[in-house]
Amino acid sequence: MSEWKEVKLGEIVDIIGGGTPKTSVKEYWNGDIPWLSVTDFNNNRRYVYETEKSITEKGLNESSTKLLKKGQLIISARGTVGALAQLARDMAFNQSCYGSHGAVFDTITRETFDFIDVILPPLPEQKAIAGILSSLDDKIELLHRQNKTLEAMAETIFRKWFEEEASEDWEIKKLKDFGKIVCGKTPPTVNKEFFNGNIPFIKIPDMHNKVFVFDTIDTLSDKGAEYQANKFIPPMSICVSCIATVGLVSMNAFKCQTNQQINSLIPQHDKYRYYLFLFLRGYRHELFALGSGGTMTLNINTTLFGEIECYAPDDYTLSRFNNIIKPIFDKIFNNCNQIRTTTKLRDTLLPKLISGEIRVKV
Repeated sequence: MSEWKEVKLGEIVDIIGGGTPKTSVKEYWNGDIPWLSVTDFNNNRRYVYETEKSITEKGLNESSTKLLKKGQLIISARGTVGALAQLARDMAFNQSCYGSHGAVFDTITRETFDFIDVILPPLPEQKAIAGILSSLDDKIELLHRQNKTLEAMAETIFRKWFEEEASEDWEIKKLKDFGKIVCGKTPPTVNKEFFNGNIPFIKIPDMHNKVFVFDTIDTLSDKGAEYQANKFIPPMSICVSCIATVGLVSMNAFKCQTNQQINSLIPQHDKYRYYLFLFLRGYRHELFALGSGGTMTLNINTTLFGEIECYAPDDYTLSRFNNIIKPIFDKIFNNCNQIRTTTKLRDTLLPKLISGEIRVKV
């Protein structure tokens, strides 16, 4: 490794700070320029393709935000710190992020990068290392994109069967009639023995852009989960965020518990599972309106959630629907497993490759 040299990260990248156009100026918003915030790329994916918000050329020119080019990197600097992604297209970004040309912590500043030591291999070896890691990233990204396509297919099929071609003969029922509803709960946080175990504990950040939740930021111990044993939900329950950030819908891959911001529907029969999941996925705007209720914080309590009405299609229709839709969700589930496995492999190799512990032939 004698040919490797130690440099400061700030010496090999240019760091650019972002900004936010004034939200009070309507002419700055809803234009053609994607505008990044941390939530747009805090999902462990290599590329960021789209953003929740966009700005106009006027908003870009008359604010402190900057435009990064396709292929450059974005790094979160506040709140959730250290999330990293590569831009799939030109994008502007807010002040909670930094953009860098060429290369990655509460709040971090530009000066932070001047104190980060990097061992830099010769350029041919850098390219060889990047090639290995990029091949894994490309596989992960391909699976993510395949899942997006599968999700869109499932949603299209649902709309055709149960919205465009809905039968007037179908009975209308309430969500509580389709199964058991469980509102989550957080064990007393003063008891440290209740946490950091092997039981997934789903909170809203775990649900963003997920059909299935495999991994959670926080976990409960056996003792913590048994403290509120009636809050367990079986695998493949339908979890819906109902406080603050309303309308996220996911299914849990494993037996788990959730916090109080999430209502979970445990279908009384498997035939309802994907029908109800897709119904709630398409009901987001109505959930948002339902949670408004004249208060500052959106809130759909368990009673209100259970009163939501939807069609109850006949068994023959549901059987035909599930024959088509279940293989789609099985494929998404298997892809998610591959993503987890490949991500763990990449994250295991990464520090070994960039430290020189594992060398690659050039």
